[in-house]
Amino acid sequence: MPSLFWRIFLWSWLVMAAVVAVLVVTSPLLTRSRPGLEDWRRESESWARSAVDRAVARLEAGRPDAPPRGHGQGRGRGDRPPAPARVFILDPDGSELHGDDPPPEVVEIARRALAGDAELAERTGTLHLVARPVLTPDGRRLAVVAAHHGPPRLVHLLEPRALALRLAILLLVVGGLSLVLARALSAPVGPLRDATRRLSAGDLTARVGDAAGRRRDEIGELARDFDAMAERIEGLVESRERLLRDVSHELRSPLARLRVALELVRGTAGAEAAANLDRMERDLGRLDELIGRLLLLERLDAAPGDGELTGVDLEPLVAEVVEDARFEAANEERAVGFSAQGDVRVVGRPEPLRSAFDNIVRNALQHTPAGTAVAVELRRRDDRVEVVVRDHGPGIPEAELERVFEPFYRVDESRDRASGGVGLGLAIAARAVEGHGGTLSARNHPGGGLEVIASLPAAGG
Repeated sequence: MPSLFWRIFLWSWLVMAAVVAVLVVTSPLLTRSRPGLEDWRRESESWARSAVDRAVARLEAGRPDAPPRGHGQGRGRGDRPPAPARVFILDPDGSELHGDDPPPEVVEIARRALAGDAELAERTGTLHLVARPVLTPDGRRLAVVAAHHGPPRLVHLLEPRALALRLAILLLVVGGLSLVLARALSAPVGPLRDATRRLSAGDLTARVGDAAGRRRDEIGELARDFDAMAERIEGLVESRERLLRDVSHELRSPLARLRVALELVRGTAGAEAAANLDRMERDLGRLDELIGRLLLLERLDAAPGDGELTGVDLEPLVAEVVEDARFEAANEERAVGFSAQGDVRVVGRPEPLRSAFDNIVRNALQHTPAGTAVAVELRRRDDRVEVVVRDHGPGIPEAELERVFEPFYRVDESRDRASGGVGLGLAIAARAVEGHGGTLSARNHPGGGLEVIASLPAAGG
């Protein structure tokens, strides 16, 4: 199979060859356009005959001097003046009476006119000839030949019906070949494009397969390279998820044993060790929470749509999340405001949605300064329901906004590590929202702080 370059090259030559073939095959349609060409022939013949008439009249009057080389009579088609016609007077031997050097065509038609003793009119290419035998008063037999050279004008050649038929045939042939070429080139691109879109949307099983992989040109090579890349990416992602899952599960047992050991030590240690034991317990709690979040993230990645779908009224669900956040924020001089408007029901799974909103609100509480409030707004926008959470923290650089939903991603410059987060909260929220057909986005609010917007399809929308 030739490469794509040679395929395009050969098809281009085939199209040009088809154009030439159509022009050659249909050329009689143009040259046989009777009305225009007949007008051109009659006009040229009339001009030549007019010149012959004048020359014969001079000879019969006994004036054999050189005839005038002027224009013929009348006007041509399109009111254009005719081209001049040359007049030759030849004897039976083919010699010109006035010493001119006539063309071979003139000599030939003069001999035939004298031999047949009749007027002849014919065309050779664009040269129109009229020859007439004449008997002079002194008894000589001569031939008067008028040669008019006039190629047909465009108005003579372009006959609408013949031209329309020719163009129609040309368009059909070239259009058909172009359609075949376009289809041959674009057909394998469709499966490659669909596989690319599926891969970018998170479907790691997307492959081009035999749709284009069997081709032996550059597109086939690209399809095979894509499938190899997709397979490699799928393997890497599965290895990472398997590692996180295995490590998380393996850490749960040592953590449980450490908690038991800690309680045993607390029972035997004195009061002076209580502060250190409390710190150890907090750290163990953080490790346990981190492992739990990792397992939740892995579960959402593996099966974001698991669970039974039910109608969910988001107002009481989000209000409960806000109430829990208020209780935790009270000791840190922070507040959480809540407002809801419109019909805010969705079809989904309550627990994943609760987890998503809880992570978004907790993330905002971690980064809003003391003395400020986190604003939570629940609203209906056309066929979407939006949960908008805004803090009053330092915000995020514009270039980093798309990455805040990646696992373990944190912006050190503007989001303080002292908050204790590990960069999993928004990643978990994003997986849960996307698993319900929604989107999670972030933007810096014009009045300061970060605004996170969860947009979900409304029930019945």
